[in-house]
Amino acid sequence: MNEIKTLVEVKLLCDVKVIKETVSRIGIANKRKKILYPSCYLYQNFEQYYIVHFKELFLIARASGYNNISEKDLERKNSIIFCLENWGLLSTINKDDIEPHNEYVYVLPHNEKKDWEICHKFNVSGTEVIKWMMN
Repeated sequence: MNEIKTLVEVKLLCDVKVIKETVSRIGIANKRKKILYPSCYLYQNFEQYYIVHFKELFLIARASGYNNISEKDLERKNSIIFCLENWGLLSTINKDDIEPHNEYVYVLPHNEKKDWEICHKFNVSGTEVIKWMMN
C-alpha cells in the first residue's frame, strides 16, 4: 500500500458488511434525480481497517493515481467517520484524525435505497484492492 498520510484507521464494532452497506449510502446526493455519489469506502490492509475517501483509493491502487483531494473532501470523510462512530458501528484509533468534522453529508435512508441510483466515481474492474470493498 502506498503511504497516504490522510488515512483514518478504525476499529470495527459490528459486522464488516453492515459498515460497507452503510458507507455506500453516505455522500453527495442529487435529490432531484435521486442519484447518490458515495464519498467513502471501508478499506482493509492486512488486519487494519480504514475509512477512505474515494479519491484516496486511486492513490492506494497506484502511486501515480489521481491526486486531487481537497480539504472539503477530507472534512466530508471526517464527518462520515464521526457519524459512523456516533451510530456505534466503529471507533477511531486516534480521535484527532477526524477533526474537523463539520462538513454536510447526505445519508440515504435504507428504506429509500431501492428508489435511488448509487453511482461510484471510479471503475472497480481490474483493481483487486477496490474489488474487495464492493463485495
